[in-house]
Amino acid sequence: MAIQQDTQDQVIVEHLATANTMTTTAQESLIEELKIAAAKSNGLLDSILHPFHHETQPAWTNWAKNQSCDPTEIFNPTNLADLTEIVLKAKANGKKIRCAASGHSWSSTSVTDGYLVVVNKMEKVHRPVWDDELRSWTVMIETGVLVKDLDDVLRENDPPLALPSNVVLDSVRYGGILSLGCHGAATQTRTLPDLVSEVTIIDADGNLNTFTKRNPEEFAAATVNLGLLGVIYTYTLRVEPMFNLHVTDTYPLLSEYFSTPSIGGPKLKAMVLGNDQTEIFYWPFNTPNLGAANDHIWIKQWQRTQVLPVSVSATAESFKKWCQGYQTQFGDHLYEFMAHNPSSAPFVNCLLYKAIGGKDSEEVLKAPDAIHYQAGIDNLPCVDLEMAFKVNEDFSNVVVAWNYVIDQLYEYASRGEFPFNLTLEMRFVKSSTMLMSAAYDIDPEAIYCMIEVLSVNNTPGFNEFSSKMAKFWMDNFQARPHWAKMWEHVPGIVPYLRRQGSERFDRFEAIRKKYDPNGMFMNATFAGVLGH
Repeated sequence: MAIQQDTQDQVIVEHLATANTMTTTAQESLIEELKIAAAKSNGLLDSILHPFHHETQPAWTNWAKNQSCDPTEIFNPTNLADLTEIVLKAKANGKKIRCAASGHSWSSTSVTDGYLVVVNKMEKVHRPVWDDELRSWTVMIETGVLVKDLDDVLRENDPPLALPSNVVLDSVRYGGILSLGCHGAATQTRTLPDLVSEVTIIDADGNLNTFTKRNPEEFAAATVNLGLLGVIYTYTLRVEPMFNLHVTDTYPLLSEYFSTPSIGGPKLKAMVLGNDQTEIFYWPFNTPNLGAANDHIWIKQWQRTQVLPVSVSATAESFKKWCQGYQTQFGDHLYEFMAHNPSSAPFVNCLLYKAIGGKDSEEVLKAPDAIHYQAGIDNLPCVDLEMAFKVNEDFSNVVVAWNYVIDQLYEYASRGEFPFNLTLEMRFVKSSTMLMSAAYDIDPEAIYCMIEVLSVNNTPGFNEFSSKMAKFWMDNFQARPHWAKMWEHVPGIVPYLRRQGSERFDRFEAIRKKYDPNGMFMNATFAGVLGH
């Protein structure tokens, strides 16, 4: 099917490419114009929509639609008493329990045929308090609190507060983020669970247990607990006074940082260690001619500043987020077409890169606005494999890991195969003390590269391609999977993990059995990893 661009579709692309340079009045007018353009559009958008296929739906499906299940019963608790009652009911009836929140995990962590506890109504944020022992502000949150809701509470506090690092999405919930070991891009801050000072969990007998660093071994298991010690009730996080971040976005040639390991590695090291946060992206096929020679990358850098004021008004920031949401809705239709027509990937990606990428910029934002820089990600269902590996002294292994993906991208394309079509990205964090963290290390100065490949949902060949990337990273850099992303499809990964990490997994398992001796909270996702 040929792609035809009519006038209305071209209006959308051109306006979205220039929206951030408009005055506030022009931005407000553009919102109305884009709504009209979208309603009238009968070219590109309509040509790539497909008839809706009706079928029986499972009781629960995750956001990416790659995991689903039909639990015996689904619960929506609102308080501690509800959680305790559910656990005691499961014990009496011999049922297993798994939990879910926003469903943004790609792995089968929430899948169960027993009881599914959806914690989205457990959303209380306690008032932040100063902790004299920790010499830090802390805030206690229930397991179902949204990232955005905590941000809002911290902004309104006196004094205003913020997390030093976070995930990009603000539409996900902390129970999943913390229990599965998620991370941001702030190198020195480590992973998000390393900000936890306390966690409370209801065990298999219905008892509420509190874990702190006073018992470091159990705390290291309970923070990234994978939902295996019980139902999480609260986390307490260390936060700090609100701060500004100077954000720069640049789009250099791929070869500037990834020419060779010996040249690119030291350049990457200097950049990463000089920033508060760093994230690097690559759009496949962002230039014509099916070759990487002229391809570009997107480098996003954050640096704390105590002198530069915020450069973007609240109105302009809200408008930018609105535009991003519209862009991703528009992009999703293109990506849907691409998934059904894989050979269109080079054209579609080149088109989108020209429309919204490649323009260097800088701005100063409040920390939450800078960290949650992209709205509308929920509009782009995708598949995602992510792994972590320890960075060597000169960062040369980072260059090798990155270039292998791009080499294979074009190798597959030369055969007319396009299994990787969304983005390659990586972030860097210092090691974690949490036993089940992908970045666990006894060396507190070790830096881990968190590298991931993403494709649009239903892209043919992604599982095979991503497995090949994972195998290369595992064989060469002893890489470990991010539990929240896709990893179970990688051949041989469970025996590999047992060989690599059995000592710390066995330490975790000893603690798990103390609080869940009969496996009420165990599921197939983690059973093999823990030696079952």
